[in-house]
Amino acid sequence: MGALLTGGIIFLGILLYQEGEFVGDGAIALATGGLALFTSFLWLSAAITARFARSEISTSTAVNSANLTLQLDNRFNSDRGLRIRHGAVTFLAKEKELNLPCHCNISPYSTDDDNLWHNLPPDLIDILNLFDWIGYLTSDECRAIDREVVRRKFGPWIVNYYEMCEKRVKKVKKDQRTRWGFLEDLYNDVKETKHPVEEINLNDFLKREHVRSHRGLSGSQIP
Repeated sequence: MGALLTGGIIFLGILLYQEGEFVGDGAIALATGGLALFTSFLWLSAAITARFARSEISTSTAVNSANLTLQLDNRFNSDRGLRIRHGAVTFLAKEKELNLPCHCNISPYSTDDDNLWHNLPPDLIDILNLFDWIGYLTSDECRAIDREVVRRKFGPWIVNYYEMCEKRVKKVKKDQRTRWGFLEDLYNDVKETKHPVEEINLNDFLKREHVRSHRGLSGSQIP
């Protein structure tokens, strides 16, 4: 646009310059054209700079998003994280009267009835806290992590753990409106994305999660 404007001004200046009686006006037109040309160069330079800056920012954002996701994945699959997941699975399987291959207790918390909060053991509370934190990091308010990255990395766990605890989560939200403010939105976004998480039987999920969480056991503890 700047180049077209400059070309039009220069063309007009040449036409005026060819008319002898308008020599002065032609000179002004040419000077104006030169100024417009200089301005157009500045515009083009700024546009190119902005384009490359946007590309660099997008790349940097994508890298930061991936790094944060990997850190969350490391936490989720750490020795402590696996023990917490194992405790959560054991509790949910017991509720569903699902027979697991073994009945071990490696959770870092006590899961007896005296330690339940809204019928949630500490293990499940920790998991839901983590997913709520991920929901904040992917929200429009923060945008630290791309939600599609989270869907690919944590999608099945977010969907299945939430669905098994949905009634209890909504009860907690009813009593404490500020608790888990991003959890439901994260679940809905992951569930309703263009590439939805494949639905699986929750009992099958618990069985596989039980096996996966045994990676947090030391060699002497593996049944």
